Amino acid sequence: MYAFRFLVIKPYYGMSGTEFQMDSISYGLMTFVTMLIAVSGYVSNDYFDREIDLINKPGRPSVSGKIKDGSLLASASMVSIFCLAGMIYLSIRLNSVIPSIVLGFALFTTWWYSLVLKRSFVWGNLAVSFMTSCTLGMAWFFEWLLLKESKPGLYETATITAIAIGICFFAFLLSMMRELVKDLEDIDGDKAFGCRSIPIVMGISRSKMLIYIISILLYFSLIYCQLWLKNNNFLLVIIWLVLAVELPLLFFLIRLRSAETSLQFHKASSQLKRIMAGGIATMAVIWLNLRF
Repeated sequence: MYAFRFLVIKPYYGMSGTEFQMDSISYGLMTFVTMLIAVSGYVSNDYFDREIDLINKPGRPSVSGKIKDGSLLASASMVSIFCLAGMIYLSIRLNSVIPSIVLGFALFTTWWYSLVLKRSFVWGNLAVSFMTSCTLGMAWFFEWLLLKESKPGLYETATITAIAIGICFFAFLLSMMRELVKDLEDIDGDKAFGCRSIPIVMGISRSKMLIYIISILLYFSLIYCQLWLKNNNFLLVIIWLVLAVELPLLFFLIRLRSAETSLQFHKASSQLKRIMAGGIATMAVIWLNLRF
């Protein structure tokens, strides 16, 4: 979120002499609340999945007994209370109820995921992918709301919006792929406790096929994006996407084809995380391209 603020928004604002519409304290508070929502989601998920994790992830501290169940639930609840207080204060600072609505919905979804969606067919995967991808988009959305009041006709707004949508879209597809790989990795524990994950319902081979289909969509989207980048003189960004995203993604698909065990799927999932990190680093390459 800070990378997008200083590596994408700030350079484009500089072209027209525009200042940040969201002050530093409000932006920091929004980022901090977003982090707390993620923490609440992880901790509550560990609490409600403690029996499944005995099979899937026996090394987790909550499963091994290092953290008591009561402490997990109390921690998740306390963090959620801090989230609520933070989002209400943010709405007061920005004089808008929208931050409370958006962040409140995100907090609700994390608990809903832990309680219900995780064990459902598809919906849990969609929820996590959507939440992951929209984090950056939310940051620009709040800034854009303030911007359209002060400078409604700013030309650079459309370019920043296009970059934000592109990153969010790619993050959604990559997150969806990783969610499917994690379900393949955790299929034994999920099956034992009645979860209806995609690999359990559709089988391993069809789940792999779904990942291949998403990857094809991702590649076509990247090609379209690179054509836009070419027309806007972002040659450095095109080269980076090829080296940091497209080629590693090809190696991932090759590895996935032969993956059969939980450990092999875990390694494939870790590889996807590195690809996602390469995608996030694209913001730094955009900054370099604009600067030089």
